[in-house]
Amino acid sequence: MKIKKTLLLFFFTVLGSMFIFSGCSLFTHPKKITVKIPKKFKYALSNENFKIKNDWWKNFKDKRLNNLISEAVKNNLNYIIAIKNIQVAKTYVSQNESNLFPTVNFNYSATRNKQPGYESSIFSGGASSSSPSTVIYNLNQAGLSASYELDVWNQLNNAVKQAKANVAVSKEDADVVKLTLISNVAQAYFQISALKESVSTLKRQYNAQKEVLNIYIIRYKDGLINAEPIETAKTNLEIIKTDLDDSYKLKALTQNTLAYYLGKFPENFKLPVNPKTKEALDFHDINYSKLIPPDIPSEILTQRPDVKEAEYNILAYAYAKKESLADFFPTFNLTGSYGYASPSLVNFITDANSVWNFGLDILAPIFNYKTNISIYKRSELRYQQAVLNYRNTIINAFSETDSALADFKRDSKTLESYEKNYRYALKLFRIYKTQYKTGIVGRITYLTYKIGMLNAKYNLINQNLLVKEDVINVYNALGMGLNNNKKKNKK
Repeated sequence: MKIKKTLLLFFFTVLGSMFIFSGCSLFTHPKKITVKIPKKFKYALSNENFKIKNDWWKNFKDKRLNNLISEAVKNNLNYIIAIKNIQVAKTYVSQNESNLFPTVNFNYSATRNKQPGYESSIFSGGASSSSPSTVIYNLNQAGLSASYELDVWNQLNNAVKQAKANVAVSKEDADVVKLTLISNVAQAYFQISALKESVSTLKRQYNAQKEVLNIYIIRYKDGLINAEPIETAKTNLEIIKTDLDDSYKLKALTQNTLAYYLGKFPENFKLPVNPKTKEALDFHDINYSKLIPPDIPSEILTQRPDVKEAEYNILAYAYAKKESLADFFPTFNLTGSYGYASPSLVNFITDANSVWNFGLDILAPIFNYKTNISIYKRSELRYQQAVLNYRNTIINAFSETDSALADFKRDSKTLESYEKNYRYALKLFRIYKTQYKTGIVGRITYLTYKIGMLNAKYNLINQNLLVKEDVINVYNALGMGLNNNKKKNKK
């Protein structure tokens, strides 16, 4: 008796010690990881009277763009798959929550046995002897059994919390897909618009340059010039033709890509037509400086879905580490059953035929220590990776935002130069067009200034597109474009 009491005392002492040392770790909420961030962005603008809007694409005031983005969010398969991943993650929550409840089983069995030996009084009621030394009897059993694992170390509850954290990870991942989708649709839309204008401008350049070449050929045949202007004109014509072919190709590829974003086959996709102009898209200049929010608070990046996803990943791995720590401690299972056993079905459910049992099973992890320590070390390393990834994601968010703002500032200044060049080239073209009509200058001079004006316009179109892409990249880097409402991610 003394030995048994000593063993029990030792056992409960060990359990108490483990509970004291592990209690804080197993039952407390994981610590929030903090990262010091700059208060302001390096290249923030200083505009006034600007209100930040999540649906930033509406600032372009293009209904076709708004409709395309709405259609993409509704039909893009990658985004739909991301939403499905949220639903899959939620099933793991309910699966882990089920472990918090007891397992209940109902069973019934009927057996017929032949037992050699003398007839027992227990089975005399339903037994029949075929010989003096053999007993044949029936046994009917029915019962209800239950098993429940005591969550002493909070392992089951931590598993539920980990599953919920993974649901949050899936939601933020879906938001990453959504933001990327919106940016891609807007960029593809504006790129097609720019390519349409570029093709029109290049066609006019090609025709003008071809006319210049024909004039030089005639003059060469008349002996008025040598062959050098002809070769120069041919080279210029070939350059324009190459640019025109590339624009056709890129336009087709971009249109196919836009169809993919909308979840459609390219064969069945056509861009919406403007009912007024009967053209697929129009290209308009915009005051881009009014589209970028000023003095952006750096805290806005904490709402970026990839940053939040990285933060929830830390939480998920923290709970996983708690689960693996609990593997070092014994598990406690309560078991019990109640039912009836009788050699006959007559008066089967009676107090005399009732049977029951109750017990406590304690399983101590002794020989699988190496396995548990490996699992725990792996969970610790994954947690450390998640922390590093969180910090890396924040640094990358600042880098992307500062780069996007810097690109916008630089490209905006370049756009101003291209606008000045175009206005100057257009002014010269109009002057020489008038002089050509009045006979002051020749056809080649007029065509040369026309080509120069068209080339300036071509450069302006592409720079306009570049600045628009910069605006889109700024909003994408800021993580703006999500609808913050309760219905989000419910499909």
